[in-house]
Amino acid sequence: MLGASAAGVFLADRFGLLPRPGREAPGTGQGQCEHRLPEASCPFCHPELVEQAGLCGEHGVPEALCTRCKPALIAAFKTRGDWCNEHQLPESQDELCDPGVLAKYQPKQGPPAASASPFSVELAAADEVLRPQRAPSVTCTKDRSVIRLVSAEMARSIGLESEPVRRQVLHQTLVVNAEVVYDATKFARLASRAPGVITEVRKNVGETVQTAEVLMVVDSADLGTAKAALLDAAATVGLWEKNHRREQTLRGQGIATEREALEAETRLAESRIELARAQQRLRSLGLTGTQIEPLKSGEDASSLLELKAPFDGVVVERAATVGEVVDTSKPLLGVADTSRLWAMLDLAQAHLQHVRLGQPVVLTIDGLRGEAFAGSVSAIGSEVDPRTRTIKARAEVENERGLLRANSFGRAEISIRNGEAALLVPKAAVQWEGCCNVVFVRESDTRFRPRKVRLGCETGDFYEVVEGLSVDEAIVTQGSFLLKTEILKGSIGAGCCEVEHLAK
Repeated sequence: MLGASAAGVFLADRFGLLPRPGREAPGTGQGQCEHRLPEASCPFCHPELVEQAGLCGEHGVPEALCTRCKPALIAAFKTRGDWCNEHQLPESQDELCDPGVLAKYQPKQGPPAASASPFSVELAAADEVLRPQRAPSVTCTKDRSVIRLVSAEMARSIGLESEPVRRQVLHQTLVVNAEVVYDATKFARLASRAPGVITEVRKNVGETVQTAEVLMVVDSADLGTAKAALLDAAATVGLWEKNHRREQTLRGQGIATEREALEAETRLAESRIELARAQQRLRSLGLTGTQIEPLKSGEDASSLLELKAPFDGVVVERAATVGEVVDTSKPLLGVADTSRLWAMLDLAQAHLQHVRLGQPVVLTIDGLRGEAFAGSVSAIGSEVDPRTRTIKARAEVENERGLLRANSFGRAEISIRNGEAALLVPKAAVQWEGCCNVVFVRESDTRFRPRKVRLGCETGDFYEVVEGLSVDEAIVTQGSFLLKTEILKGSIGAGCCEVEHLAK
């Protein structure tokens, strides 16, 4: 028996309902969720509600997921691709298509443990997937059967209709949750490069800035000390350059010794090293070479340190006031280029096989009705979040009108198939015969053969077939359920047809 938390984890994994970051707790949601259900009572947003509600005694499925008791759930199941049009039930609950599928919801036999939940289920295999996504069984032999009808008139009377398989243009999108953040390559938090006191703040949040524009001024004693050290080092270099030239002249006249000339040369080298050290200290405080050069002549001894914008953008953060004592560890201003932002996408592990770099993305934001923002996938994460079991992907989105805001939430529609040719068959043509998805190929007016197929994406009333069929093969599109019944139960009526099992 599974405990309360284990049952909730199983159902979250079984139906792909693992909670997303930032999801509200049950009972606190407001309005409708993405599944068009009340946020507080949506079992897809809050899988723990499935465990709390227990089993539906009438239909043998979780009460919170019972579409016959709660028809409002039907649209959500269809959106998730978990729906059998033939029996009007979720495929994960369809006993007619998949006998025994409801067994996992039934309590195990034996005395319950003291900590057992009143709603317990058997743990499904970790790789359990929905029926349309299952690969054909390699041991299934039903595709070696041939169904023969008594006459072509019989085929018409039981409503069999067929049509050729055609290649059609396929458009497929994937909708995932998204969060807008600043472009990390165009976002900077600025701190003072030396301790000091803020004397001036020239820009506030929301104001635009230009590259190298002064945003803030800090009075720093360290800057004054560094300038004085540069001035002293420059003067020392000048003194030893003169002394070195004099010793060279005297050495040429035979007056000075070689030892005195070498000593002057050594002192000159040491003074130049000290000057370079003083210049490097000023560079670390943010001064450029053109600003440092005039300091050697003593033109500027100011201790005022300027914080400048690293690029064009907008001030998005401010954590400083005039007169405040600051050090180098505290960010004082944040600057961002908001003309392009990043949308961080939450991908399920099953999405990785479909999402590729460069795929178009359309972003919509909660609260911005009717607005859409274009972008493309620019990066896909390399690790799974241990808490949400999702993978982060990134889309770069243009924000020319400035409507997007960082930290806002929305939906990203990724175009994973855009105008590609694919084999599409009606959903009504595909049957689940217990271990495989099959279609029935019409070989003549009275002869039909089951064919195992591997399905790809789902689009509207069609499935993509990636393996098992060829162009122009005629398949049964109406009445295929009757043929499935024939290969499973032997007959759909006395003398109407027979099943021939072919040798391998």
